[in-house]
Amino acid sequence: MPYSSEHRELVRGKIVQSARRLFNRHGFNAVSIDDIMADAGLTRGSFYAYFDTKSDLYATSITAILSEKSIENWDGVSVDPRAQDVAAEIIGDYLSVSHFENVDGTCPLVALPNDVSRTEQSVKRAFESVLKVLIDIFEQGLERKGDAARKRALAIAALCVGGMVLARTIEDRALADELREAAKGVALSLGRW
Repeated sequence: MPYSSEHRELVRGKIVQSARRLFNRHGFNAVSIDDIMADAGLTRGSFYAYFDTKSDLYATSITAILSEKSIENWDGVSVDPRAQDVAAEIIGDYLSVSHFENVDGTCPLVALPNDVSRTEQSVKRAFESVLKVLIDIFEQGLERKGDAARKRALAIAALCVGGMVLARTIEDRALADELREAAKGVALSLGRW
């Protein structure tokens, strides 16, 4: 007897969450399909019932942050979308200690950029869609204040993602904290928040 569509979606979601966690922690090339399926508590054979390739799963795991969670529930980022200065809240939470320490559940923009630059177009498009959402949020926040928005929104997104990437790549925790705080301060000042 075939599984119900609800069961199928639950299993697919389990695979995506395992993949996202492992890709965030180890990168695309270091994680095998066997690793993902074992982490999900499933056998390798069932992988192909849900995804055509590992790259297909990778693209899905990148966009999962948009399709599975609303912005107020991004892992490591707790934002009230009704707040007047939602962009300022995102900057603060994005560059927070909790987001810094949550490697497994982090935003794919922080964990995966180096891998994405060396992979298939579908993965690059998925990564780009997440980045565009972040930029749009910042741009809308700036426009509500009557400010010229596009270039500053792009710079703010670069500060958020780049600040966290740099902070995560070094061993010196004090310097990492300084980098995050500096990126947050400049990003907030660009938005005049």
